[in-house]
Amino acid sequence: MSDKMKKNLYALKNKSFVPLTLAPALLIIVGFTYIPALYSFVLSLFKTKLFTAERFIGLEHYISVFKDESFWNSFWNTCVYSAFSILGTIIIGLLMAVLLNTKMKGKTLFRTVFFMPYVLPYAAYALLWYWIFDPRYGLINLLLSYIGVDPIPWLTSRNWVLPAFIIMEIWKRAGFSMVLFLSGMQSISTDLYDAGLIDGANSWQKFRHITLPLLSPVTMFVIIISFIHTFQLFVEPFVMTKGGPSGASSSVVYTVYQEGFRLLNIGRSSAMAVVVFVFVFLFTLLILWKFDVKEVSDE
Repeated sequence: MSDKMKKNLYALKNKSFVPLTLAPALLIIVGFTYIPALYSFVLSLFKTKLFTAERFIGLEHYISVFKDESFWNSFWNTCVYSAFSILGTIIIGLLMAVLLNTKMKGKTLFRTVFFMPYVLPYAAYALLWYWIFDPRYGLINLLLSYIGVDPIPWLTSRNWVLPAFIIMEIWKRAGFSMVLFLSGMQSISTDLYDAGLIDGANSWQKFRHITLPLLSPVTMFVIIISFIHTFQLFVEPFVMTKGGPSGASSSVVYTVYQEGFRLLNIGRSSAMAVVVFVFVFLFTLLILWKFDVKEVSDE
């Protein structure tokens, strides 16, 4: 066999090897993501008995969902939670990244400490904060008592339960945003800062006109990932409040769970899930379009 034929045979083996290595991952993605999502959409069009479609009813479940005040209440709760959590995560994550991007001692230690909450299991972190928010013995109310503030019923008040969840989310996710922003900052050429210094720019002007614009791809990624994540709010209301008090902490995913696995109305629950998916998908496209338009206008 000639050397040319051996090379061709080797190249053919390599080309066939790649699809074979990807096949298990693709099967898992299709089997556990796309097929269940498609089946959920099919169930939303049928009257169901558990997970079995019995009778086609078209859009009846969707009409029922759009008239359901409890669903829209949980949807609004999730939107408020998502908006303030994303804003706080970006601001605090960016500030921590700016701090760690300076020549300070112990950066590795601080980076580890800031990132550690992100790797905690959700159930463990929910139970930890359940104790911290305890109205009588919780750490936060204990600290507030030292400055003369009365105990706050964090998890039993309609006015405080969502802020409590937002504080938890920022604490958990700020370290993740910090790592992304820090990586983006370290990829910015120092020549740009040197040029700004020659032009007489101070630290704030360099941050505003150099750092922030060049971090826009990272910011877009953080917004999208955080938005998708916050709309999956479930563990906190499930473990800590059961959606209370009076539905004030009920999230849209918790409502989908209640409808499907407590009331056993799988078809209507699937319709709720489809509505949420469409909203998240459209909002993600909007964010991508906004950042693309901004980049084009900047050019």
